[in-house]
Parts: sequence; C-alpha cells; structure tokens
Amino acid sequence: MRLLLLLFLFPAYVFAQSGSPSDVDTTKSPFSFKNAPWYGRSMPFGIYTGAGKLADRAVQSIEIGKTFNVIDVGVAAGRSTFRPDTTFFVEGRVTMDVGNYGPFASEMTIGAGKLFSKPGSLMLELSYSIFAQITRKFGFGLITGYYDFSNEFTDSAKTYYGVYLRYGLERTDTGGLLGLARPHPRLRGRHGHR
Repeated sequence: MRLLLLLFLFPAYVFAQSGSPSDVDTTKSPFSFKNAPWYGRSMPFGIYTGAGKLADRAVQSIEIGKTFNVIDVGVAAGRSTFRPDTTFFVEGRVTMDVGNYGPFASEMTIGAGKLFSKPGSLMLELSYSIFAQITRKFGFGLITGYYDFSNEFTDSAKTYYGVYLRYGLERTDTGGLLGLARPHPRLRGRHGHR
C-alpha cells in the first residue's frame, strides 16, 4: 500500500526540474546529458488482459530520467503484480515522442529489465501511449503495451492497459522541448524589421 501511495505523491514533489530553464539551444546539442532536463513518469495503475484475480493482473511503475528533445531515457521500477509476494522489477526505458497535435502526443516505449522474483528472469516491454499536456510541466496519458517475461524454464507474454502521469518540460508541435531555447537579447531603440 505504501508503494501505491508513493506512486501518487512522488512525481508531484520529487521530479522537479533542476533550476531555471537552461540557455542551451537543443537543436545544436540535443544529446548533452548535463543540460538535458529531468522528467518523471508514473503508472499508478495498469491491468493485464486475461483471466485471474485483480491482484495477479495489476501492474504499477515509476520512472525517472532525462529528456533529449523527442526522446526520454530513464530507469523504471515497479511491481508486476499486487500479490503479497510482490514481483519487483527494474527496467531501462527509451520513450520517443512520435507525433504531436496541440496539447496531445503519441509516444512509443521500448524497454528491457529484470524481474527479481525469478532467477535469471528477463523482462522486455513495448508500449504505445496517447498523452495530454495539462499544464506547462504536467500531463497524463493512456497506455497499452506488452510485457514479455522469460527465464531458462518459463515464458509468458502479457498485454496491459493503464494510465500514467508525466512531469517534465512540455514539447512543441514538432516534438522539441519548450523552455530550453537560447534567449534572444531585446533590441533597444527603433522597432521594426531589418
């Protein structure tokens, strides 16, 4: 229950942007790790399709990482079920902003990680989402995707649906980040075109 409460409160307070917007032009240094802003993403609730009790079909995760223009690169941790013997996982994720229309975006995520409840377990993810930017730094989305769990003796594939929250700089219609462009000095004196 504590993890569920943490997943709801953590993104709002911990995933703050570091300082004021940088003066780095993202079109000239799109993969500068030092200047890339932080983001946070949380899926407080997702559900697998298929038969079974809700505790066996629910999934949740929390992710933190850096944004490089249209790409988010982060590390996620979560639970693959809500059972008492919870199945904890850690996963590296790459999310790409595929297309934007006003405050809405389509994203695609690919990830790989480890499920700790079973020795030698590999976890792979492929997911798609529709995202809505609500405020300058906060938005929510709907997600559908696939988890593949495998080890030496077992293999399972699960389809899931869920909702997620994202905290980070918003993107333009072309996918670039707002708030990172180099400020232009204001000209004094006469106004008009040159």
